[in-house]
Amino acid sequence: MLVALPLALGQPCAAQTTGGFVLRRPETTLLYRLIPATGSVPLIYDSAKVEDREQLRLRADAREYSHQMVSLAHRSFKNARATEARSKGLVELTEFTDVAALRPMWDVLGGEAPDVVLGVLDHFATRGEAGQAALVYAAIHTDDKAVRHEAIRRMTSPLFDEALCEIDTGLRDSRHAIANGAGFVAGALNAVQAIPLLIFAQATSDRVAQTGDLAWIVVGTQTTYVANLIPVVGGSAGAFQPVLGVVNEGTLLRVMDAVAITYRIDIHNSLVAMTSSEWGKPTDVYGYNMKEWWTWFNQTLVPLKEEEARLARLLEPKP
Repeated sequence: MLVALPLALGQPCAAQTTGGFVLRRPETTLLYRLIPATGSVPLIYDSAKVEDREQLRLRADAREYSHQMVSLAHRSFKNARATEARSKGLVELTEFTDVAALRPMWDVLGGEAPDVVLGVLDHFATRGEAGQAALVYAAIHTDDKAVRHEAIRRMTSPLFDEALCEIDTGLRDSRHAIANGAGFVAGALNAVQAIPLLIFAQATSDRVAQTGDLAWIVVGTQTTYVANLIPVVGGSAGAFQPVLGVVNEGTLLRVMDAVAITYRIDIHNSLVAMTSSEWGKPTDVYGYNMKEWWTWFNQTLVPLKEEEARLARLLEPKP
């Protein structure tokens, strides 16, 4: 039986409470905390260190960054042969230094020609923590594997809370493509803080929405009989055409509602790869059983990491 903690889907970064279970990367060691038995899956970043995404969106709307990006694309990148205009446009991209401009920049220009896409990614790479978060956002929200590779290649380590926030938000997204993208990025960047989220995001139960019955299932027999006769008259002749009826005997099952289980393979693969590396043993035996994953994480991995941290402290040179 699957035991799934709610992922608190759709909540913006820096607008959630941690409840004391923040998993983040300190300067020297990784900090693991137990996954609670009730409530939503804890955040994997320190919300105090992340600028509120809703405030960024409001600022972007007020300054019309999306409109500016559309205008820039039309002015500089519409004609593929206008190399001078394209070069000026790529330089103009670097003038958008406001953090609030980075996401609209990708949303508008992320589908442009390769030189523009790479120019945007290069600009993100120069913008520090906010730029790292923008690279994660771009890697999660693209369907192009080559673009995702280029975005990941430009990221630095360790991951800042801004970047972890984007992974956290992506894994909580109800859209499977976005969640799988976040899972892939988490695995590529070895974001072990995301292990609890990966555990509960690797499979979802989605209600099948449809008006009327979804299907009919009949278990029974059908018997035909002559229900009526229609006279047929011809030249010097007469006859009857039979009308057949059907008697149904058995059980009719009307399927009026259903739930589809979706297995997110990219998330599962990242989870298995990271946990196997952290534990030193293969973890694929747990499959998609969230209860077994939860038990293993709390009773095996967390105590193991606590013991490793204790031994590391003993080996530290005394002042």
